[in-house]
Amino acid sequence: MVYAVGAPYVFQIDRIAEDKGLLAPYSLIRAGDKIFFLASQGFHAMLSTGIPEPIGKEKFDRTFFGDYDPASLQLIIGAADPEQSRVYWSYRSLTGASGFFDRLLCYDYALGRSSVVSLVGEYIATLSRPGFTLEGLDSVSSSIDALAFSLDDVALSALPKIAVFDNNHKLGFCTGPNLEATLDTAEQALDDRRVRVKGLRPITDAASCYGALGTRENMQSAVAYSAEQAVNGKGLCPANVSTRLARARLRIPAGVAWSFASGFEPAFAREGRR
Repeated sequence: MVYAVGAPYVFQIDRIAEDKGLLAPYSLIRAGDKIFFLASQGFHAMLSTGIPEPIGKEKFDRTFFGDYDPASLQLIIGAADPEQSRVYWSYRSLTGASGFFDRLLCYDYALGRSSVVSLVGEYIATLSRPGFTLEGLDSVSSSIDALAFSLDDVALSALPKIAVFDNNHKLGFCTGPNLEATLDTAEQALDDRRVRVKGLRPITDAASCYGALGTRENMQSAVAYSAEQAVNGKGLCPANVSTRLARARLRIPAGVAWSFASGFEPAFAREGRR
């Protein structure tokens, strides 16, 4: 809608797309000059002056539509992270408790990548912690002159963060220790020949992590994972598995401090003949 100065009408309405409505009423997100939303065709993004573009096609749309509860559209709630280039959508899965969401779909629009967080709650939003009143400063210090910080210090102000109301109706901010993280790699093959995987070297700075190998003989078989092995002093998760198709799974336990995890460097050898 464009305000038309001097025209006989007040606003000029320009149609930018057809059949791109909201599937869930609370899925609309405004992040800077970008807009994100869930339509019946999948997740979309657009600039404030642009047209909707799909962002989940062949990435996470099919996974979402196969997992969400269509009877709980009110629990598909969008929120933008004020500190990162990420947006979140909460939703209730088919196995989730009634009345609460149990999944967060996290999408980093700078990287074009997504991940799923297991978190139970009833609402997600961008909120700030409540500040202090003058009377409330008594809990910090009995003297304003003795305060260790200035009341004009912006660095100590309550900045907005992603916050969640949990299933006990309590508000919390996502600033605690790390949750458990799981990363699966893509499946790989070697010229239609068998390979023996002797180990997996995780590419991460996590001091404690575990690796497992997913194997199958053909594309029609189900994936079977080997037992987890902890990373040793040489930075290797030992393995001794023969397969045709292989993938790897990295698990970083909850509470472990880390900043990146991008996959594995496999140690393997060819087996047999063509």
